[in-house]
Amino acid sequence: MTPAEFKSTRESLHLTVKWLASHMRVRRQSVQRWENGRFPIPDSVEAAMHDLEVLTQTSIDKGVQDHEDILSVPMQDQGPEDDMPPAWHRMVAKQIAGQTGARIQYEEHDEQA
Repeated sequence: MTPAEFKSTRESLHLTVKWLASHMRVRRQSVQRWENGRFPIPDSVEAAMHDLEVLTQTSIDKGVQDHEDILSVPMQDQGPEDDMPPAWHRMVAKQIAGQTGARIQYEEHDEQA
């Protein structure tokens, strides 16, 4: 994986440098150095990025298969228990909606905040 492929993958998954660094258990500077080519991208990181791409596609495929009329997404981070960031959930919902015609709305507890 080249630095450009790494950054393109991160951006296409709607993941921030901060989130990815936390997920990979590294400093933000490490992610930035991988993206600008200053450090080689470890094989384990490349594999983790592939896993995130697979998770994303699997989530989209499942959402299309489930074909719900309304897709609920978070407006903002709910806390450390969140596995993926809100922007990722919204991107997945947008992909599903594009294939099924579903509507996207914010989760109810977001609206009350």
